[in-house]
Amino acid sequence: MKIAKGLISSFNHTQYKEKPTHVLAAMILFFGGSSVVQAEDEIYLATLTADKASKVVNITNRPGYDNQPHFTPDSKALLFTAMFTTGKGEDVAQQTDSMHYDLSSGQLTNLTQSAASEYSPTVTPDSEHFSVIRVGSDGKQLLWQYPLTAENSEGVVKREAQGSALYPELYDIGYHVWLDDEELLLFVLGEPMQLQRANIKDKKADVVDMNIGRTLRQVPGEKLFSYNKEHGQGWQMYLYDRDQKTTHANINLPSDNMYYAWHMDGSLLTAIGNKVYQTSVDLTPSPEAVTLKQPKVSGAKWAIWQDFSNECKGNITRMVMSDDQKHFAFVCNTEK
Repeated sequence: MKIAKGLISSFNHTQYKEKPTHVLAAMILFFGGSSVVQAEDEIYLATLTADKASKVVNITNRPGYDNQPHFTPDSKALLFTAMFTTGKGEDVAQQTDSMHYDLSSGQLTNLTQSAASEYSPTVTPDSEHFSVIRVGSDGKQLLWQYPLTAENSEGVVKREAQGSALYPELYDIGYHVWLDDEELLLFVLGEPMQLQRANIKDKKADVVDMNIGRTLRQVPGEKLFSYNKEHGQGWQMYLYDRDQKTTHANINLPSDNMYYAWHMDGSLLTAIGNKVYQTSVDLTPSPEAVTLKQPKVSGAKWAIWQDFSNECKGNITRMVMSDDQKHFAFVCNTEK
């Protein structure tokens, strides 16, 4: 991905804090009277040398919500979601935008700066757009896309005008991952939460599973996609075969953390507190797993991969590794 100089407005950290805002969906904030209670989320970027963190930097470093990191496929930038707040007391308002952090220069850019709220920025398979979950004034959570580059000096304004809904008939979408140019797996809000496979060209969606968690990922180098489910004794990771359209349980995640990431070598990463653990994963299901969808879930031997206790004084939640294996981003959550 390449963004030409001057095509988008750049924000320094002072401007970053002063973005005009709009009312945010209740999925992020909890209101008590006239006050707003929210967690502090910071995004850290670790440089990896021989698979070890040699440098760790807080790239957001401000009060409030910064979350949902996603590396661009060329491993040159990190996209993430940032919340902006204005007003006090009963007049407080919150709104989120999609941000772009250049790994080389450290330049931070607001990609959307719109009246709506955008979540989960994800580069699309064509590498020319990024998809988001967009929450408009009507409260509907729709799958949208915007161009990665704007076509004139108005930058953000031009990009907002070029944004479009990819599947306007389907709303209440929470998270997404692309299967190919036309299909996605979607986390759809409801009772229960659903995993749906949707085709944006044919406008068709089928339920794959229910009672799922928030983390949807592609297994590196495979036509497999992962998600998780809570089974009373913690979270289990499931694998979905894109071509066979089968799903099966794989391993238990440790602790109560529903978040995980794939190492580019095919191993699995998750966090306990402020330490990231790693385990190997057998991607080949048994015949019983495909038939029953409820095989015995394998035990996993987890070992510490990275210790971020010097940087994160809370709990690590979302995490992601760049495709070139040179960077690892994670969210440190500390409740205030």
